[in-house]
Amino acid sequence: MEIFLIYTVGVVLAVFLLYFIGILMAPYAPDPIKNDHFECGLPTSSSVPKKANFSFFVYAIMFIIVDMTGLFFTLFVYADAKHASLIGALFAVIMAIAITIAMKEHRYAENS
Repeated sequence: MEIFLIYTVGVVLAVFLLYFIGILMAPYAPDPIKNDHFECGLPTSSSVPKKANFSFFVYAIMFIIVDMTGLFFTLFVYADAKHASLIGALFAVIMAIAITIAMKEHRYAENS
């Protein structure tokens, strides 16, 4: 327990030490551009907003689903319970079906 406490205190002190060193070493040179509001990209060419590309959102969600499937499948495979591999396989099949349905719906929505 005391090793964990020493490690935790050491990490916290290291973070604060690096923070204060960064404050002391950083140059202080304010100018109007640095104090202005930060915006990315070029100014908009019209007042009508463009539609966001939905495929990026679907890609991110699918990545999270596949990542979590791999995590849970690994946890089920290495568990000591008798039916852990059966539960892991069932979970993998359900996730594969869900991914297939989601991709079909996404393709249908793109073609419509």
